[in-house]
Amino acid sequence: MIKLIASDLDGTLLTDKKELSKVTREALDMAISNGIYMIPATGRSFKAVPDMIKNYPGVEYVITSNGGVIYSVSKKERIYQCLLEAESAVKILKMERPANVVMEIFIKGIPYSEEAYVLEPEKYGATQYGARYIKETRIPIKNIEEFAQEHQEELDSMAFVCRDIEIKKALWKKLEQEIPDIYVTSSVGHLLEIGHKNAGKGNTLLYLMEQLGVTPEEAMAFGDADNDSSMLKGVKYGIAMDNGTKACKAAAAFITASNEDDGVAKAIYRFCSQ
Repeated sequence: MIKLIASDLDGTLLTDKKELSKVTREALDMAISNGIYMIPATGRSFKAVPDMIKNYPGVEYVITSNGGVIYSVSKKERIYQCLLEAESAVKILKMERPANVVMEIFIKGIPYSEEAYVLEPEKYGATQYGARYIKETRIPIKNIEEFAQEHQEELDSMAFVCRDIEIKKALWKKLEQEIPDIYVTSSVGHLLEIGHKNAGKGNTLLYLMEQLGVTPEEAMAFGDADNDSSMLKGVKYGIAMDNGTKACKAAAAFITASNEDDGVAKAIYRFCSQ
């Protein structure tokens, strides 16, 4: 019997318009009414998680910053964190940054971005709905390096926005080679995300499951991107969306329909209605 469902948000639980479809809501309500834990697990900071998710009836825990933090909704506080090491953050800030690559940092659940990115997200690869999300959630900072340096002990995670895929690949490789105490991943094509080496949705989900008394055989997880792979590998019912990346699908035990075709709902009905 499934006792817990963890799900990524963008490209997975949410439609491309960043909404919960009627069919998906009905499936979630069915699962929650049967006593199943529903755990949103996202690369977003807590502040950037939509209210419709944080306030969804039955949602008590939210995994954010790619596993860097777990929040209790009822307590309105974080109950677990795995912050970037200050030394790692300083090394990242000292690295030469390619042109047209902008930085984001998450501090205490709040997302901060370079002012240029907040003003023109599309210039850096954001979609129409992604651009609206950036403008609505990010706090613009003129000197992001200086700001990050001042808060080096408090970083939930960091990210680079790289529209050029080859630059992104090279930066990813450089980060992993030069800084050992970090976890590097990606949730969308133009984003490179950095957390503590022990973070990641998979590790943090397993920690939360242990606290809740749920085994991997009793858990289901959904995702569509590289940053979801560890979460899908960690449970028996690891399910990738049809719109998922190759790495995500390779990590999954099952493939469901796309986020635009109610893939999460279809899998919930398939595995939780037996």
